Amino acid sequence: MILIVKMLGDTNAKRMWDAIIRQQDDLQSSLGRKGKLLYLSKRRGYNEACLFIHVKDSGSVIELVVEHLSKIEGISSLCIAHLFRPRFFPVPKDTYDMKRYVITAKVNPRHFTEVYKKLLNPNLPEGLKRVYYAFTFHSYDDNLQYSFLADNEESAQKYVNEKINTVKGIIIADLHQIERTKAFIPYKEWVKYTSQEESSTPGQYHMINDVE
Repeated sequence: MILIVKMLGDTNAKRMWDAIIRQQDDLQSSLGRKGKLLYLSKRRGYNEACLFIHVKDSGSVIELVVEHLSKIEGISSLCIAHLFRPRFFPVPKDTYDMKRYVITAKVNPRHFTEVYKKLLNPNLPEGLKRVYYAFTFHSYDDNLQYSFLADNEESAQKYVNEKINTVKGIIIADLHQIERTKAFIPYKEWVKYTSQEESSTPGQYHMINDVE
């Protein structure tokens, strides 16, 4: 399973971000064979760092969080989100110049099934590419997360307004740009982990924004 450890910075997100990267070997050692650090990301406008981790079971992440991440300088709070029914999608090699976005959506509980099926195979407009899609249930206000690439923010926001927020059962969907990503594994290894998560067959593709 894939978990997201979301870390809130006290005042300086860069200090927190740099500290996590410096300590990546120690963090991975604390997981041992129980899991693997995948990548780190940050949403624009948020003083945060989101660490994606593949683990055999959810309990495997507790020592990492309590004994290691919680002690990193600059972190003021943490929470953990679980990707439920995740789907990962292949991204063609010609997308290096595209920006990555994530949609967080609040869905009416009575429409979970219909919304999930509706967005699983959407008719994406030109200039947008899917990355991953999953339930998260990480708060009362957000229970679905959907990441994609877009040529520009205008087309991304138009897609959210016209194709996501109009889906029956979605109460509200918000768009966030991912302004920074740091991969901890090469793409071939990423394929191995995501293929265990009900993923599409990736083929020959690159890791999303694998450099800072």
